[in-house]
Amino acid sequence: MSRIIMLVPLDEKVSLTTVSLSIISFLNKKFKKNFFYFPIINLCFDNTLYIIKKHFSKSIDISQGVDFLKENFESNQYFSLIDKMSKIFYDKRNLNELIFITGIRKNQHIYADKINCDIACNIGAEVIFLENLQEYSEELFKKKEEKINCFLKEKKYKNILGIIFNNINSPFIKFNNNFLDNLNILRNTKKNLFKNKFNRYIFLKNHLLNNIVFIPWNKSLIKPFSIDICRFLNAHLIKIEKIKNIFIKKIVIFDKNYLVLKKQNYSNVFILVDFSRVKELISILSKKIKKEKISGVLLTGVFLLQKNIIKLLDFLINKKIPIFFTKENTIEVLTKLQTFNFSLKKQSIFYIKKVLEYISRFFDKNDFFIIQNKKINYKINYSPKRFCYQLTDLSRKCNKRIILPESYEPRILKAASFCYASQISQCVLLGDPKIIYSIAFQNSIELNKNIEIINPEFVRNKYISRLLELRKNKGINENIAEKILKNNTFLATLILESGQVDGLVSGAVNTTADTIRPALQIIKTDQSNSLVSSIFFMLFPDKILIYGDCAINIDPNSQQLANIAIQSSNSAQTFGIEPRIAMLSYSTGYSGKGVQVEKVRHATSIVKTIKPHLIIDGPIQYDAAISKKVAQLKTPNSSILGDANILIFPDLNSGNITYKAVQRSLNLVCLGPMLQGLKKPVNDLSRGASVTDIVYTIALTSIQSNY
Repeated sequence: MSRIIMLVPLDEKVSLTTVSLSIISFLNKKFKKNFFYFPIINLCFDNTLYIIKKHFSKSIDISQGVDFLKENFESNQYFSLIDKMSKIFYDKRNLNELIFITGIRKNQHIYADKINCDIACNIGAEVIFLENLQEYSEELFKKKEEKINCFLKEKKYKNILGIIFNNINSPFIKFNNNFLDNLNILRNTKKNLFKNKFNRYIFLKNHLLNNIVFIPWNKSLIKPFSIDICRFLNAHLIKIEKIKNIFIKKIVIFDKNYLVLKKQNYSNVFILVDFSRVKELISILSKKIKKEKISGVLLTGVFLLQKNIIKLLDFLINKKIPIFFTKENTIEVLTKLQTFNFSLKKQSIFYIKKVLEYISRFFDKNDFFIIQNKKINYKINYSPKRFCYQLTDLSRKCNKRIILPESYEPRILKAASFCYASQISQCVLLGDPKIIYSIAFQNSIELNKNIEIINPEFVRNKYISRLLELRKNKGINENIAEKILKNNTFLATLILESGQVDGLVSGAVNTTADTIRPALQIIKTDQSNSLVSSIFFMLFPDKILIYGDCAINIDPNSQQLANIAIQSSNSAQTFGIEPRIAMLSYSTGYSGKGVQVEKVRHATSIVKTIKPHLIIDGPIQYDAAISKKVAQLKTPNSSILGDANILIFPDLNSGNITYKAVQRSLNLVCLGPMLQGLKKPVNDLSRGASVTDIVYTIALTSIQSNY
C-alpha cells in the first residue's frame, strides 16, 4: 500500500511550486521512491507539471489533477470530485510507493482550507503544512503558532508530519508590491536577512508540531529573466542563433524623455520601447553597448514585423541581445506585468537544480522529512471515502446476487438501479414486475430491463415443502406455510437458503424483528457461533468506528458479550480494519463497581483467553476509549490508548441510543446493522436508511457472502 503525503499551504507567498519540486527532488535522490504526483488543481500559471514532465518524468508518474474551482463547495458535484480522487488513489495504491499531492492555494478558492482538509481526511493523507515567516523572531513565531493552533482546532487533520516555514525574512511578504517595486527590492537588498547563528531549538520548547523546517529567503534565487518576462507577456522572439538569457534588475521605458536616459546605466536592464522610437534607442545604445549587458529589448505596439525593422535591429541582434515584440502598447504591457509571479519559472535545468538543491539542504537536517522510516498501518487509519470506495470495489469483484424483498419501496429501487449502473452487485427484486415498473416510473427511476425481478406469485409454492421440512419441529402445516410465505421477507430468506442468491437486504420498510426472525428460523447460525449479533460502521469525517451490538441482543451476559466482541473483530478484519476493541461501561478500570461493570470485566477476560492476540481493554468509558488525552488521565496503561475503533456496548439500550444519537446529531453515514454469525449473510436496514445507506449495505452483504 502506497503512502499518501499532502503538502498543504496555510498562507499565500509560500512558494508552493518551488517547495513541492524540492520535496520530490529530495525524496527521489534520497530514497529513489516510485512517485505518483497529483496536484489538486492544475492551472496554467502553475509550472510544476511542466518542470516535472521535462526534467523528472522518468521517475515520476504525474496526473493532470482535478479542478475544484468549477464546482460549488459542498454541492453534489463537489462530493463527486472527492469520490473521484479517492478512486484515483485507490487504483494507484499498489503501483506507486509514494503518492505526493499539492493542496489548493488560499488565493485559488475561498474555501481552500476546508477543501484541503476534506481531501486529506478522506484519502488518509499524511500532511505537511507550508507557511511563511516574515521575521526570524521568537515573538512572530509564537503568533504564527497560535494562528496554526486555532486553525487545527477548526480543521480536524489526523496525520500531521510537520510544518515547513519558507521564505523567512522575505521582503515580499510584508507588502503586496507591484512588479516594478519588487524589482527595486531585489536590486536594493544587499544580502539575505538571515541570522546563520539562529538557534532553531528556541522555537521547539513548547512547539505545536513536532517537526519544523526553517527555510530562509534567498535573494539570489529570485531572478526574473528576460525570456520568462516575455513568455509571461506572450511576446514573440526575433530569433537569433544564441540568446543571452540575462536576469533583469530594472525595467526602463524608452519614451519622449529619451535624452534624459542617455545617462542611464543599462546593465541588466530590460527596455520597453515603442517600435517608432527604435532609431533613437539604437543611437544611444551604440555608444554604451560595449561595456554593458542588456537583459533584453521589448518592442511594443508592433502589429506587423517588417523587414526594414529587423534590418534596423541588426546592431542589437549581432550583439546577441534578446529582442521581442508584441502588439500591445507600453501601458498595456506594464499593467499586465503587475501580476507577474516571482516564483520558479521554466528556466534551464541548471537553474532549477540550483533552486531545488538550496531548498533540499534544509530537509537533511530534519528527521521528519525522511518520512520517519516507520511502517504505518493504513488499516487503522482508513478514511471514510477510502473505506466506501473499497466496499464498492470489492463488491464489484465479488459479483454476488443480493435479493431485495421490499421492492415496492422507491429507495430500494433507486439503490438497485445504482448498483446495476455501477456494477456493484446483481440485485434481485422480489415483487410483481408491473407494480415495480409503475413505482419506478412514478418516481422517475430508470430501472434497467436487465435487473432481475422474481414474481412471488410464480415461485411461492415451490418453497412450501422446504419450509415444512425446516420447521417440522414447530408443528406447522401446509396452510400455515402458505400464509408464512405470503411474507416476502420469509420467501426471500428461503430463496437465499436454497442457494439461488448470495445474500439478503431488508428493513427499509419492515422492522428489525421482521428481517431477523426468518433468518434465525431458516438460515440459522454457523457452527462457530452460538448467537447472532450486529455491528454498525459509523463513518465519521476523519475515521471509522464500529459499534456493536446495537440492534439484536437486549442484555447479553458475559459470554455473549465476549462472542459479540470476537465476531466484531472478525468482521473488521474482513473489511481491512485492524481491531482495537473497547468493552464499554460506565466505569473505567477499577474506578467503579456493580453487576454491569463486572459483566464487562468478565467478558473482557474471556476474549483475552480465547483470542490473546487481540488488542482489547475493558471495562472502559467511551471518552477514554476514543480520546488519547482522556486515556492518559484515566487509563495511561491501556492497550488501546484512546484509539479504539470497535466499541462494544454492554446492552442494547445503551448501544441503540448511542448510535442513533451520534448518527442524527452529526448527520453521519451509518452502515448497518450488519448481522454476524449467520450461515449466509442477511442484513437489516434502518427504516430511515438513505439510498446511499442501502447501496453500501448491499455492498457489505456481497462481500460477506464471499467469506
